[in-house]
Amino acid sequence: MVSPLDYRYGRDEVKRIFTEEHRFELMLEVELAICQAEEELNLIPSGISEKVRAALNSGKVKLSRAKEIEAEIRHDVMAVVKAMSEAIPDAAPYIHVGATSQDVSDTVTAVQLRDFLPILIGDLLNLQSTISGLVSRYRDTIMVGRTHGQHASPITFGLKMAVYLSEINRHLERLIESGKRFLVGKFMGPVGTGGFIGEQSLKLQEKIMSGLRLNPESNPTQLVNRDRYLELLSIIAMITVTLEKLFTEIRNLQRPEIGEVAESFDPKSQVGSSSMPSKTNPIDSENICSLSRLTRSFILPEYESSIQWHERDLTNSASERFVIPYTCILIDHVCFKSNDVLRKLRVHEDRMKANIASDDLSMSEAIVNFLWKRGMSRQDAHEIVREAAMKSIESGSTFRDALTVSFVKHGISREGLQKAFEPAEFLGASVQICSATIKASEETAKKAKKYIEGTGWII
Repeated sequence: MVSPLDYRYGRDEVKRIFTEEHRFELMLEVELAICQAEEELNLIPSGISEKVRAALNSGKVKLSRAKEIEAEIRHDVMAVVKAMSEAIPDAAPYIHVGATSQDVSDTVTAVQLRDFLPILIGDLLNLQSTISGLVSRYRDTIMVGRTHGQHASPITFGLKMAVYLSEINRHLERLIESGKRFLVGKFMGPVGTGGFIGEQSLKLQEKIMSGLRLNPESNPTQLVNRDRYLELLSIIAMITVTLEKLFTEIRNLQRPEIGEVAESFDPKSQVGSSSMPSKTNPIDSENICSLSRLTRSFILPEYESSIQWHERDLTNSASERFVIPYTCILIDHVCFKSNDVLRKLRVHEDRMKANIASDDLSMSEAIVNFLWKRGMSRQDAHEIVREAAMKSIESGSTFRDALTVSFVKHGISREGLQKAFEPAEFLGASVQICSATIKASEETAKKAKKYIEGTGWII
């Protein structure tokens, strides 16, 4: 074993979709679908598809034999055709009629993606549910907002999580909307004309793809157009960006000087460091970030593979054997692990409260608002508060003391100032945003579940 996917990453139910053995099974399934559709259109004799089906069900067509033939002829799809022809001699004259290799290969890829898509949507639904629970539970939990790595105005932990929840909602919507564009197969021959079949070629292609629960390519060359794959890979890349942002945040909030959240850690047995026994590192969050970067990097070779000479060359073939399986296996792994970390996340509300109480400067915007509401121009209020904040930082005095001096200097009444320092009074629409995002999640979830229960990708 060489690839870490073989022994370290990826769930078996997803990896099985992309195994050599399963892809071989799908190639046979596509060849059967071709025979069946051609028989229905009277392009080949009646009964051929039944002979093929019986042979496939009995296991007469062997991957091992196809690999022996491929070693001799150096063509993977034709090796499968020859293995089928050997095993089913009565059907041999009618196997692969009108097809080119890429008709089979691209259609098999579409079937794999068809089977993978409900799993990915399910992954996002699980993440959506878990994050929605965090938004709901902590919508009123006040914490310091941070910009540029510095303390900023107060927010709630629920609001922070609502940002990521809204992104997951949009990723679900993108997958639901775009499935019809990337779950596409083809059967139009080596240059996209369907010349071997002739006038019935479009009807035949539609019938084959309908039987496989796919959409037909409308404008093929020898290939399904790769902008379709790029759309899926782009959505997957965006999912990894959302997850890396989220788990970069968790890693930062777990730093000892902040300490507001933390991954679960088993103190009875888990080891954080081989040298420092005290360590409780956020290893799963770091792993998620690492694999997210790898996953989205696979879109780069697919961009290059999408550029072909004329109606087709072979420059996409080798790279796509990595790109599509690895991307799908890794994004599922990352989503699954992300959900596990979030379900067990330790949220330290007392530390959030202590951190915001320790720094009155985080309320500077609220003080500007306090002065503006009492009739001062916003710019004058901003300068008075800025001046007091800078004096506080330089002298080491508290922000409140510096403001008191500044207020006296400018003849400003301090009545009500204490209330302006209360974070709970300066949360704006945070709670409403959390509630609206949860409601939007519920609506998106309904659409997603309905989609994967049916055939939402069929145009």
